[in-house]
Amino acid sequence: MQIAIYARVSSESQAKDGTIQSQLEILRDYAKSKSLTILEECIDDGYSGADLNRPGLDQLRDLSVEGILVLSPDRLARKQAHQIILLEEFKKRHIKVIFSSQQFEDNAEGNLMLQIQGAISEFERAKILDRTRRGSLHATRNGQVKGGNAPYGYTFVKKTGEAPATYAIDEQEAEIVRMIFDWYLHEGMKGTAIAKRLEQEGIPSRSKVNKWWSSTVYAILKNETYTGTAHMYKTKSVEPGKHPKIKKYRQRRKSSKTERPKDDWIPISVPQIIERETWEAAQKQLQNNAITSRRNNRKNNYLLRGLVVCGLCGSMAPGYVSNKKTYYCCGAKRNKNITTTPHDERIAVDHKTLDQKVWQGLTELLNDPDKLKEQMQSKLDQIRQPQQIDHAAITKLDKEIKKLSVQESRIIDAYREGVINLEELQEQKATISKRLQVVEANKNAVLSQQNDSGQGEITIDMLGDVSERFQRIMSKADFSTREKIANLLINRVTLKADRAIVEGNIPIDPDALVPAKHASPVLKT
Repeated sequence: MQIAIYARVSSESQAKDGTIQSQLEILRDYAKSKSLTILEECIDDGYSGADLNRPGLDQLRDLSVEGILVLSPDRLARKQAHQIILLEEFKKRHIKVIFSSQQFEDNAEGNLMLQIQGAISEFERAKILDRTRRGSLHATRNGQVKGGNAPYGYTFVKKTGEAPATYAIDEQEAEIVRMIFDWYLHEGMKGTAIAKRLEQEGIPSRSKVNKWWSSTVYAILKNETYTGTAHMYKTKSVEPGKHPKIKKYRQRRKSSKTERPKDDWIPISVPQIIERETWEAAQKQLQNNAITSRRNNRKNNYLLRGLVVCGLCGSMAPGYVSNKKTYYCCGAKRNKNITTTPHDERIAVDHKTLDQKVWQGLTELLNDPDKLKEQMQSKLDQIRQPQQIDHAAITKLDKEIKKLSVQESRIIDAYREGVINLEELQEQKATISKRLQVVEANKNAVLSQQNDSGQGEITIDMLGDVSERFQRIMSKADFSTREKIANLLINRVTLKADRAIVEGNIPIDPDALVPAKHASPVLKT
């Protein structure tokens, strides 16, 4: 009988370990003992049996042979329904299917036994997957980090009989992480510049080519783990969308990742590298840089870039080109933003007209010292009014305090059950306690928040010749300087259907057109 043999393993690691070769050797020996002639060997190394879309299986189904030799039914397909489809297909083509591990007669009893074995195998596989999932979830909830790929700055410590898997600080890498945050926040460097500087100074990365990428730098800046809390189960595997990168065959059906709801994340205390306040400052800077980025507005000079928002839904209204005309237009509908309230009304305004009117309004305001002083005096009176407590911030801080308390309880339970030792208990409790003190201090600061009494002492005389100095700067300003002035004076421009509302602030020192970390005090107007 002229036959083809088929072998499959479900993971790349099994393929590398030679499991596929052991299957082939068994099948070759079996064919030799039965005097079967092998015409073709079809192999799927690293492909799941739960999917029929496999290159080796497709090759097998296209062959014209008398028989097919497979180790067992689950090598052919994991699902019972798929096994039945394939066996029926081969039977119609008068191709005999032979399983080397067990023989099934081609009759009613043999078909029944094959189906029963397939159902049992599928049931056992489902049980194993469920037990693995629940075991991993239980271990994570008891303080064990998931996965061995630790973030840059940490090393992965394997679990032992006494302690769960965790992260430990790599002091050399941790110092580089702190350096990256310092360059980004205090030197105003962007991701590309930081990556280039790291390479120039010969600082090693984890990549085999020892090269730094801006994406790597931004991933470090966004990683909350450095604050002392690693989050597990942040993502889940899903099937890719309509345009997967792999054209025909995928070794894993669920080869893409999507973020889970934040309520499903499991926080785990790890050693802290970056202070929480430093990380939050970096997130604000990242958000601000994303809003004001030039990459989408290179062809046109948008004076109010990153400052215009839609008055209906609150989404950003970036520069937009339509029929060779430029606008500020609500981007929610165009970008399918599902986080904002949808609306059918188009909120857009000609960008050149708005830029011109806003600049003219700023010029007129700053050219009229009496009007400027009148607005300043009105704001000084408002400043002396007590500020309301931010209840949303209090609620958020209360939730974090509750989470930290839950973490502490889980760590104590883990110690009682012998999962961690006393030294690890004390270390993790100290980390949680330190973070708890910071959160409680932040809560007390919000509760006691009042307007700084020093602000009320700002007088009209302190403004000096603000109007005159602004006139001097604005009279000879090019576009770049105008843009800096607009960002210095304007906080937000809200587009309504029939008007635009400009909100801003007047600096005490208009000559200080510098980054925010060096900016002078301001009075909001």
